[in-house]
Amino acid sequence: MRTIVALLILAGCGPSPDSVMWGCQLDVQKGNAGKSGEALAEKIRDIDACMEARGYRRDRDNRACQSGEAKSSCYLRR
Repeated sequence: MRTIVALLILAGCGPSPDSVMWGCQLDVQKGNAGKSGEALAEKIRDIDACMEARGYRRDRDNRACQSGEAKSSCYLRR
């Protein structure tokens, strides 16, 4: 029983999608600085790749996330 409780506590102690998203946005912005608004698709693709590398995947079933917008609520933990 203690093992199960410890695992549940540890599972909830990981970084939140919001903090991971902020980190990804900062990383992508460093490489995308000074580019035009036309580079938005590239920026979103790079954020998706960053989130994937950090253990998240895009929630393709959420209709609000199908527009390609990069919001932390559009990512689920793998």
